[in-house]
Amino acid sequence: MRNITDVDAAGGVLRRSQIKPVYDATVPYWRTELHPIDDHRSTEELPEECDIAIIGAGFSGVATAYHLDKLHDGKERPSIVMLEARRVCEGATGRNGGHVKMKTATVHGLIEKFGTELAMEVRDLVMAQNYALKDAVETENLDCEFELRRSYDVYIDEDEAEKAKKDFLANLKAGARWTRDVDMIEGKNIEQVTSIKGAKLALSVPICSLWPYKFVSQILARLVERKAVNLQTNTPVTSVDSTSPRHPSASIIHTPRGTLKAKKLIFATNAYTAGICPSYHETITPVRGTASHLVPSNLISPHLSHTYNINYARPSPTSKSRVDYLNPRPDGSIVVGGGNWTYSNSLSKWYDNFDDSTQLSEARPHFDSLMQRHFKGWEESGAGVERVWTGIQGYTPDGLAHVGEVPGKEGRQWILAGFNGGGNAFIWLTAKGVVEMVANGKDFEDTGLPKLFKTTEERLRQRME
Repeated sequence: MRNITDVDAAGGVLRRSQIKPVYDATVPYWRTELHPIDDHRSTEELPEECDIAIIGAGFSGVATAYHLDKLHDGKERPSIVMLEARRVCEGATGRNGGHVKMKTATVHGLIEKFGTELAMEVRDLVMAQNYALKDAVETENLDCEFELRRSYDVYIDEDEAEKAKKDFLANLKAGARWTRDVDMIEGKNIEQVTSIKGAKLALSVPICSLWPYKFVSQILARLVERKAVNLQTNTPVTSVDSTSPRHPSASIIHTPRGTLKAKKLIFATNAYTAGICPSYHETITPVRGTASHLVPSNLISPHLSHTYNINYARPSPTSKSRVDYLNPRPDGSIVVGGGNWTYSNSLSKWYDNFDDSTQLSEARPHFDSLMQRHFKGWEESGAGVERVWTGIQGYTPDGLAHVGEVPGKEGRQWILAGFNGGGNAFIWLTAKGVVEMVANGKDFEDTGLPKLFKTTEERLRQRME
């Protein structure tokens, strides 16, 4: 499926246009307090060469640079250049939900599709992420509203609730270790406990939340200050040559500001990967999503201290699930994302579409008065939409990230991308594993990363249904 194509003049055959970030993007809540690093260039001119080039200054790129710096602490550092098409965190990192979580339904789905052992590798990575991020926040003394919290997966529909309960109890009975820190809530007090009207079942899971832009921009500022990274914002990569006769072991990166020769190259480009790494055409597909910031006119107490995924009733048994995520902020406002069923029938509006400069306006009425409709005690809050924004997510046919050496470019190019809307939950420690491959020559299997994440020729042949 495509919606952005060009005509090949030679044969009249439709071919995919280059996927690339657009400008004048919608402004998300997370980018309302900008850091001076936002449009920084470490040097006036683009360097001609470097040891390691990282494309992307979002969560993936900055996490990779951070772990490279840690690995070389006290040693001679490689020269690292980070290229960003727009400004820092102007992609998915600055547009997501701000919590680090894997839904229990996702865990069940992975177990059913891949088996318990492989599914638990993914889930364990998510759980370890909470404490790894906490350690980074404390080590670097970051001011990013980090919290260790609980999150509710709430079911309003009876049938959905019954299925979720059945799946959870089956795993509990089997002694699945992931159930040890998950609590099931039901019964007459569930609305009072969750604050959600009509709740039939809730599963409580441990998570963390943070202000993603502040976390990443502050980490990056420290790296630039330590001269661990040469940052070049507003420098879009137009193409990458990896078969140059003059430089057979290097990647030649082309930008409007000149070319950069890199001994090693890391694609931290998520949904935009296929635009500059052709191997991932039709493997990582850009998908538009939407989120909002809701602000009450009257501050509500007590404060909502949990984050949420609310599973609404489906209009028919064959319909896709309808799920929102909510992340209450310390100031009493709420970040809410989802509502994709409001525009899902218009495929070209969201699938294979990388335009985050316009809103998915169909979702706005859903967000408006959402708190009053669903949360006890919010009826007179006056909570309304302060802003709505669009974000571009990278989706893959099997729903899993692509991580490791780019097939056919082993020893020269690596990737961590295609996080299917769940990057916060995976990226920090995934980047650490990629660094072990890039800097220490480790095989993917020796990094401890989930086997399901490994990018392979076989996975590149998969196609979206």
